[in-house]
Amino acid sequence: GAGGLSFIQYRYSIAGVQLSITRHSKMISNHRSLELGILVSLAVLAVCCAGLFQRNETAQFAEESQSSSIPFPGVGWIDRMATAANKITLESGETYSSAYAALLYGAPLENPCRNFNAWVNSFFFGNGLTASMIHKVGIEWAHYLLCYMRNFLGAMFVYYGTGAVFHYFCYVHPMSKEIFKERTRPSSEVIWNQISLSQKSMFVYVFLPVGDEFLVESGWTKTYFTIDEIGGWPQYFASMLFYFACVEIGIYWMHRTLHTNKWMYKYIHMKHHQYKKAETLTPWASIAFNPVDGMLQACPYVLCQFFAPCHYLTHFGLLFFTAIWATYIHDSMDWNVDPIMGSKYHTVHHTHYIYNYGQVFTFCDRFWGTFREPEGPTGVPTKRKGQ
Repeated sequence: GAGGLSFIQYRYSIAGVQLSITRHSKMISNHRSLELGILVSLAVLAVCCAGLFQRNETAQFAEESQSSSIPFPGVGWIDRMATAANKITLESGETYSSAYAALLYGAPLENPCRNFNAWVNSFFFGNGLTASMIHKVGIEWAHYLLCYMRNFLGAMFVYYGTGAVFHYFCYVHPMSKEIFKERTRPSSEVIWNQISLSQKSMFVYVFLPVGDEFLVESGWTKTYFTIDEIGGWPQYFASMLFYFACVEIGIYWMHRTLHTNKWMYKYIHMKHHQYKKAETLTPWASIAFNPVDGMLQACPYVLCQFFAPCHYLTHFGLLFFTAIWATYIHDSMDWNVDPIMGSKYHTVHHTHYIYNYGQVFTFCDRFWGTFREPEGPTGVPTKRKGQ
């Protein structure tokens, strides 16, 4: 009868709610796994980077008198480039086995950071182009111009690569139907606006890592290159944690200053805050800003090296990680794992402006009183009491 029908409808209603809760729980679990996966990857990357340098520490030259610690990538890559076709003679009359040997002044081990940067550049640019640049602008300008071009290409690869992956899981994957069941999807116009702004900012933004490389190569920082230099693995982990803590605090206060200083907010930071609703935040918004804004917020990674020791490859890995993390926290998804400053918390920052300034963790916001807990599901209008 009617009572039986009502009971069946009630059971189906309960089953529907349970199914919805199950799906939501599954999505939360997936996103928490993503957050933890990114952080674990950071830790593994940092250790592996340090271990990569450590691997060659006990290597020796053939001549016994030249026994030495050799940070990665060593000298083998320069030796492999030493062919008759690659030989270069400078206007001064000096001759080197290759253009990259000239960039290192024939002594790759004297500057491990420069050696590493030249080695990475060699994967992007051939000996011929490098030699041509040396002849036109000189060794120093050629080296840093190559670093700039490499950073620009690398920035595009990371931005479009990570953006595409997050875009798929946020807007294309079947679970996206459940995500946007009660909220508005970002429009294609918003996404293209963010991509356009990001691409323009990249041209200037990548000057920061070039400046960083110059400071390290010039020996003005406390960066080190082998585990023995810092005293062993315990000291390595302690120094890395200290460096990262300083960076986290520095970014918090830089970000907060960009809001509290009216001139800086109006002329530098406000461009990024045109995305002030959940439906206008996407993974493509990560570097959709005034490039000076991005350089200011990332500068603690550079400045902290003056007083906080950090393994160079760990430092290099952290900069790479930051680009991925920036993509993640702008995806405006509805999940978080405390004390991680994930996308839900960062969405609150964009919608309320004066909260959640931190980069990776919530510690600074909690300590200095600017932390705000998200209210309800992201992007879903919440009913006020009495409504």
